[in-house]
Amino acid sequence: MGGGKKIVIFFIDGKTIHGGLSDRLRGLFSTYYYCLKEGIDFKVFWTYPFNLQDYLEPNKVNWLIDGKAISHNKNEVAFRFFNSYSLMNNNETSFLKIMNTKKHEIHVYSNITLHEEMYHIFFNDLFKPSKMLSDALQYNTDKIGGKYISVSFRFIGILGDFKDTYLKKELGAEEKEKYISKCLDVICRLKTKHPNVPKILVTSDSRVFLEKASSLAYVYIIPGTVVHIDGVNKNMEQNDLKVFLDMLMISKAECCYSYSYGKMFKGTKFAKTSALIGNRRFIGITE
Repeated sequence: MGGGKKIVIFFIDGKTIHGGLSDRLRGLFSTYYYCLKEGIDFKVFWTYPFNLQDYLEPNKVNWLIDGKAISHNKNEVAFRFFNSYSLMNNNETSFLKIMNTKKHEIHVYSNITLHEEMYHIFFNDLFKPSKMLSDALQYNTDKIGGKYISVSFRFIGILGDFKDTYLKKELGAEEKEKYISKCLDVICRLKTKHPNVPKILVTSDSRVFLEKASSLAYVYIIPGTVVHIDGVNKNMEQNDLKVFLDMLMISKAECCYSYSYGKMFKGTKFAKTSALIGNRRFIGITE
């Protein structure tokens, strides 16, 4: 794409570990913020393990780009790679400085965080649900049947039923029951705290825990397969739908919670990102 206005392309193409949906969107939003600030065209090339537009279509900004329009000429392309271990989170000045280049096209791989307080604006600028996702959202909204709060749990493999890039050692049977019991107790406590909210949306990376939680009459579980999108089979259709549904349903909750205990993953940002894109209140509980 030689000549003309400078362009930034945000890449999710499987050539590196991108992280989960929250990490990917955080990197995308920080890159979009840079383009807004600098008046640069913003595009997204998200093809792994699905095309982003299968779930989220352009809204106010046309971020779509054909792969054939992407340059691979090193004389006109600058490559930028940032991840959450690069100490760039919330460091706008350094980020803007490193992004600066005289080259016409910038290819960005990133999952860093800038300006969380603007996520609901960024999301609305960029995205609207595809028909497939919109129909699924409507189905689950009708099923839940009114107001709800949400609470999210990240076990990252300690219950033995989820493959994750941060995989921890599986617990013994007795410890598993202890963790499940503590998490179920949290759900009960939240119901007591919110007596006027009929339903609690529960999301988790553990199928075992979701099955246990579904025994509570006021709990709603979104149907579908639990996956981490950095480790799924690209040839399996719609195994990513649930993660988008979880995120967007959380974004519409009255209040959004995340809970961690012991060896559970305390670094998860999924529920917080979901709350931010819906401009909802988020409360993290750690015990």
